[in-house]
Amino acid sequence: MKKIFTVALMLLVGNAMVAQNCSANDSTIMGPGSGNDVFYSLKKAYTSGNGTVKTVSNTNWHLAFSVLGSQFPSNPAVGVAIRVNSPLGENPQAGTTGCVLKVIPGANFSNWHNLDTTGLYALPELVDNDSTWNLSAFTSGYKVSDPFNFIWGNYNMTTHTLTGSKVYVLYNKSQNWYKKVHINSLVYDTIWNFTVSNIDNSDSNFVSINKNSHKNRNFIYYDVLNNTLNDREPDNRDWDLLWTKYKGLVPLGPVKVPYTVTGVLHNLGVTVAQNNGKKCNEVWLGSKTAQPSSIISTIGYDWKTFTGTAYAITDTFVYFVYAKDTNTYKMTMISYTGGAQSKTVISFGATSGIDSKQLSSVNVYPNPVNGVLNVDIDKVVTSIQVYDMFGKAVAFSTDSPSIELSDLNAGVYLLIVTTNEGTFQQKIIKE
Repeated sequence: MKKIFTVALMLLVGNAMVAQNCSANDSTIMGPGSGNDVFYSLKKAYTSGNGTVKTVSNTNWHLAFSVLGSQFPSNPAVGVAIRVNSPLGENPQAGTTGCVLKVIPGANFSNWHNLDTTGLYALPELVDNDSTWNLSAFTSGYKVSDPFNFIWGNYNMTTHTLTGSKVYVLYNKSQNWYKKVHINSLVYDTIWNFTVSNIDNSDSNFVSINKNSHKNRNFIYYDVLNNTLNDREPDNRDWDLLWTKYKGLVPLGPVKVPYTVTGVLHNLGVTVAQNNGKKCNEVWLGSKTAQPSSIISTIGYDWKTFTGTAYAITDTFVYFVYAKDTNTYKMTMISYTGGAQSKTVISFGATSGIDSKQLSSVNVYPNPVNGVLNVDIDKVVTSIQVYDMFGKAVAFSTDSPSIELSDLNAGVYLLIVTTNEGTFQQKIIKE
């Protein structure tokens, strides 16, 4: 049986309508101790109500090798990054440490078998940069002005091979394991070759990774204790945001220091504008003051603050996510609970231009409209929303069959109908 929904386009009730648009409509769950990574798609959230693309343990890897191609000359470092799972094993309450990476001064592969680790604990820790995927622990200190010096090795423009020049030690002091690591080479931006062994040269493994075997991924992950490669990521075209644990730069007095946090990073190709000072029912795409940023921790961790007993949310952080599907979504955090779930409740909404599944048997009338707008559809409808061309939500579905639109300004609006089988969008003209 067909149902008829009436969309009221009345600016009189704008405040109530926007408040409804900012209500909780999805969540992510990282599990006990934030022990899982959650890859999230706003397009999937919008079309299905559940944006989680993949939930995967973040405890089964130590090193992550980029399987992207290096982009010369604009971004050569993107294909040579090697990231470290620094938070792995860390538990401040239990007094345990995470994974630590350090480079041994003066060491290279020629003295690999007689590595001198004197003063290891006093050496500076190398951590991943939380502003870009490209600047990793292994490429710490990379400079655009010296584009072929990737810190762990140098690029030969004749052979097109990056040859490693340093020896690293990766260890977890609390768990009493120590591994030395040498990146042998990256051949023609295609084949990773590296060696991992215990300090005493036992349990030695030579590993090769062919980037071409891992299409549409950002990284492939390696477990140094079990000598296993893990393909953990979903297709990099299918997710926008990543809920994860990482080392972020946290203010400590006048300086910032690396500290393990739980937060949100965004995918390559995604940008985020963080609008501060207004709640989500007070700011829209057309009125935001923030500019899109490619810094992957733009959302980050600071939208929540631990009060000693629970987490408080900064409700004046509103994010406009320019997503992988080329559309823009507004998102804000509603609540966060740690403990057994590590659950984040969010509010999201489309601002404009949603790439919707075109549903059959939909009749929107009359259009142009001057009085009442009806949606006749043979589906289970979960929401009907109307946006102006600035991305501001100006209407929501109602069971009233006859609502006058005479007070609405003339112009073009976007109607979005969300159902159990997809979404429908259509432009509406108010005369």
